[in-house]
Amino acid sequence: MVLDLNKEMAWVTFFNDGWETKWYPVLDPITGQQLEFDDTIMDRCRAQYNGAHGGIWTYFGIAPTSQMLLKNAVRDNL
Repeated sequence: MVLDLNKEMAWVTFFNDGWETKWYPVLDPITGQQLEFDDTIMDRCRAQYNGAHGGIWTYFGIAPTSQMLLKNAVRDNL
């Protein structure tokens, strides 16, 4: 994966898996392409990661590329 610093792409970090130190690209489940960070991304992540990994609710945070590089989840569901 190539990191394009000119685009604010969406990234997710999980509370039980390296909170704000491990980041994963938020991918469109159909196309597999990384999504841009926008006003809809939190709702998309809730739909995609709710109950993931066997839990009732998986705690996660999201960030655009610029904040991911600073290890800063700008929105979370903690």
